Amino acid sequence: MKSRASFKSIIKFFDDVSGFIDEIFNEECEIISNQTYYEPAVDIFEFDDKIFLIMELPGVEKKDLSIAIGPNMVIVKGIRRDPEILRAGVTFYNMEIPYGHFKRRLFLPFRISTKSVMINLKNGILTLSFNKDKKNIKILKIE
Repeated sequence: MKSRASFKSIIKFFDDVSGFIDEIFNEECEIISNQTYYEPAVDIFEFDDKIFLIMELPGVEKKDLSIAIGPNMVIVKGIRRDPEILRAGVTFYNMEIPYGHFKRRLFLPFRISTKSVMINLKNGILTLSFNKDKKNIKILKIE
């Protein structure tokens, strides 16, 4: 039985490495294509044994949003499209609101349970909540 468990571990390891390589390759393709991204503001906090991630995404529609969640990382990608009024050849005197592609990669200081994820996008605020993966938490004694 041990050989099956370790074989599964090896397959999982190669799947993780393959996913990591795919992510790097995708980022290199984005760099080569001169795709620029802005990073939306985000808060991460813990409350009542749940982890929350709140991100400001005003004007972003669900269809333009992509979220990838791993054991200790969250990647949020999408696009905030220009309002119709900006497409008519306007002259700007001040432009502070970012439009276009955004991407935010967040490394968490703990592992999370990807099965417990709840996602909500309402009034331009993206909220993700999830539980810590307690089976991977180690409590160490100091001697």
